[in-house]
Amino acid sequence: MLRSGPYGLTEEGAKALLVAWSIGDAVASAAFTLGAPDIRVIFFLPLGFFWSGQVIAAKVLTMLTLAGAGVALYRWRRRDDQAEAALLATGLLLIAPLTVDGINSLSAAPFLLAIFASAAWLNRMLLGERATFGGSFFAQVLACAAAVTLHPAGMAYPALLFFKWWRDPPDQRHRGHFLAGIPLVVLLAMTMHPGWSGMSWWQNPLPAAAAVFRGSLTDGPLSGGEWLGALALIALTAAVAWHESRRLLADLTGGALLLGVLCGAVAADRTWAMLMLALLLYGGLPWLLRSCAPLAGRGLLVERGWLWLLLLLICTAFMRRDRSDFEAGRSQLLSAEDQLISDFAQGVNSMRGGDAGSGHSGAPILVASSWPARTSIACRCDGLPLPPAAKDPASQLAMMRGVSYLILADSPDNLLLASNFAQLGPRIEVLSKQPGGVILHFRAPAAAPSAQPPATQPPAAPPPAQPHAAQL
Repeated sequence: MLRSGPYGLTEEGAKALLVAWSIGDAVASAAFTLGAPDIRVIFFLPLGFFWSGQVIAAKVLTMLTLAGAGVALYRWRRRDDQAEAALLATGLLLIAPLTVDGINSLSAAPFLLAIFASAAWLNRMLLGERATFGGSFFAQVLACAAAVTLHPAGMAYPALLFFKWWRDPPDQRHRGHFLAGIPLVVLLAMTMHPGWSGMSWWQNPLPAAAAVFRGSLTDGPLSGGEWLGALALIALTAAVAWHESRRLLADLTGGALLLGVLCGAVAADRTWAMLMLALLLYGGLPWLLRSCAPLAGRGLLVERGWLWLLLLLICTAFMRRDRSDFEAGRSQLLSAEDQLISDFAQGVNSMRGGDAGSGHSGAPILVASSWPARTSIACRCDGLPLPPAAKDPASQLAMMRGVSYLILADSPDNLLLASNFAQLGPRIEVLSKQPGGVILHFRAPAAAPSAQPPATQPPAAPPPAQPHAAQL
C-alpha cells in the first residue's frame, strides 16, 4: 500500500523531510526559508543521514510510528478489562483507508496519535520514579511541546496534564514543576513554531469525516451516501464522547483523545478525522460490548453474531477502498494539486535531460509555489513560498527577481496575485493551466537592439539553442 513516489504528501510533512535531508547532506537549501518545521523533523533527521532523497524511507518510519501507537492504544484499553474491544479497535484502526492515507501523505496524525497513546504510560513511569527530575518528567514535558507543534488538537495534552496536576496531583513533589514547566514549554514551542502554517480554520468537518471510508480520494464532490456516512460518524463520535466522557477523562490517554477531538474541530482536517476514528473505536466498542452484556449465555450466535456481521461490513468497506487506493497508486492517479506539481517536475526533468545531452550545465531552477516543500521534493529544485500581493504589477514583478517559474493554486486567497500577474502581459508565459492551478514562466526582458556589424565582417554565429520550458 505504500507509494514510493513524491506525490500525495502534506506540506508540513514534506517541509520536515526536506529540512532533515538538508541537514543530513550539509548543503545550503531553500528549505530553511519555509519556516520552522514541526517535531517530525526530529524523527526524520536520521533519514537525512542514511537515506537522503528516499521518500519511501520516511513513509516506512511513519508506518512504524503508527504501529507503535496501535500497540500502546491496545495495551491501554486492555488494562481496563477490555481486551476484546482493544483487539477489534486496533485491527480496524490499522486497516482503515484514512490510516493508509496518513502514512502515504506523511501526516501528523500517526505522530500525534503516538504521543496521546504514550501519555498514560509516561504518567505511570513518572509515579514509579524516585528522582524529582527523572527522565519521565522531561519526556512528558517534551511530549507536550511536540504535540503542540503538530496540530491544534495537540493543545489537549498539555491542557489536560496541567489541569490534572493543578486539581488532583498524584505526587506533590512534581506539582510545582509541572505547573511551571508545562506553560513554559508550550510557550517556547509556539514561539519557535508560531501557529500552524497552512491550516484552514473552521472548515466543514464532513469531508474530513468522509475520508475515514474514502481514503486518499480527494478530488470530486461527495456523493449523497458519503454525506450521510460522514454525518453518521460525527453523530456516533458525539454520542461516544458524551456517554464515555467520565471513563475517558479518568486517564491521560483517554482524556487526550477526547479533548483532542474537541480542540481539533477548529481545523477539521484529516488529522482530526483520524483522532475522531480512534476515539470512536477505542471508546465506542467497549461501550457497545458492555451494552450487550445481558446477551451472555444465550448462545454464541446470539451473543456475538451481530458483532461478526458488523465487523464483516466495516472490514469489507475498508478493504474495498484500500484496494481502490492501491490500484490508483499503481495507475499513478494524482489529485489536481499533485498533477500540477507532476507536470512541472516532468518539464524540469526534460530540461535537465536536454542540458545533459547538449553538454551545457543547466542554470539552477528557482520556483515560487503554493506548495514549496512538495514542489521541491518532486522536482528536486529550490522552492520558495509565494510572495505577498503587491499594490501594482510592476512592484509584483520586482519581487520575483531571481524566480524563473511560479506555481499558483486555484484559491480565493491568490486572486490579487493572479490579477497582478495577468497584467504583466508578455513578461509572463502560461505553461500549464489545470483545475488545480496554473504554472507561469517569467520571461527575460528583451535586450536593447545593437548596431549592425560592418558589411566586411561575417555575421556572428547564433547562440546555442537552449531547451525551453514550454516542454511542460
